[in-house]
Amino acid sequence: MSEQPDIINTDIISETTNAYWEDISPLVNGRAPKDTLVLTTPYDPGSPTESQMLKIMQACQLQSDQFNILSLSENQLVAWHQLRDYLKPKNVILFGITAEQLGIAIHFMPHQVNRFNDCSWIPTLTIEQLEMYPDIKKHFWNYGLKPVFIDKIYG
Repeated sequence: MSEQPDIINTDIISETTNAYWEDISPLVNGRAPKDTLVLTTPYDPGSPTESQMLKIMQACQLQSDQFNILSLSENQLVAWHQLRDYLKPKNVILFGITAEQLGIAIHFMPHQVNRFNDCSWIPTLTIEQLEMYPDIKKHFWNYGLKPVFIDKIYG
């Protein structure tokens, strides 16, 4: 091995991670901080998906002034630390959004409450997928949403 590797010019962290340092103010669009942040895959306004998501929020006894909803595309990366600092949530619901998209290197247990960074996190499938899997939807309610929003165990 006569040739030395050029470690100075070797990619250690991919260019895509630069997204975690980009300004997210256009995404949060002047939204006020609210206790609950809902991150979801894109949906059309007035669609059955939006209607179902709003029914879920109503079942959680949340009024529209108590939560922010942000849609992220499948490959969109947004820094959690910026979302946290701008929107100051205590509860985060992920509908089809992964922790990796938020720059978080953690494995959440799906469809139930997880505690991380002083927040309750409830990751699950997309709204459309929840409709196809009633057992998962029931688990999501009983071990995710209900303990946080109805029983207020993590208040």
